[in-house]
Amino acid sequence: MKVQLSAYGENAVLVYADELSNAPVRCLLEERLGERPIPQLLEWVWGATNLLLIFSSVVSEARLRAWFEALEDEEESLESDTLVREVPVDYSGPDLEWLAKETELSCEEVVAIHSQPVYTVRMMGFSPGFPYLDGLDRQLHVDRRAQPRQRIAAGSVAIGGAHAGIYSVASPGGWHILGHTDLPIFKPELALGSDPSPSQVFALKPGDRIRFLPK
Repeated sequence: MKVQLSAYGENAVLVYADELSNAPVRCLLEERLGERPIPQLLEWVWGATNLLLIFSSVVSEARLRAWFEALEDEEESLESDTLVREVPVDYSGPDLEWLAKETELSCEEVVAIHSQPVYTVRMMGFSPGFPYLDGLDRQLHVDRRAQPRQRIAAGSVAIGGAHAGIYSVASPGGWHILGHTDLPIFKPELALGSDPSPSQVFALKPGDRIRFLPK
């Protein structure tokens, strides 16, 4: 994989590549960073169009490029049709009727449009495990609420701008709530200990693909 590298402070590097927008490539990198991380790597953080690598000390650019280039053979063998996970949703959110009126659709049409696409986890942010989901139909692109709510329950399925998302913890928020899922997005009790497993703590990771399933 050909990458562009940019220093980010003393011991971090921002990685740019066209392939980072590709869901299977994000899945591959997430797996490889966990299985055979770059020496001295402390953690990594996905952005919408980049990847931040944080190291314990300065790492040479040549070593980084060699690590990414070694993935080229695996990248070529990737299948674009990765596993799609179904997320059951009770579509009874407080903003469903408002959205239907705003988009001149029925509530049933909003649910059908929202649950039809296969979404890709673009990145995690805002709160622990909160997934920013690509794939929201343009008919449902609306501005965030002018007045954010003080508390939105964990598991709330919402939309904001061009993205869909799932609130991972109870928190304030300005997205429009369409429903709720019982799928635990973030399990903080499993983060205790000296070496917690991210795959157990978080239900989703960048590159994952999901489809909402109306209950």
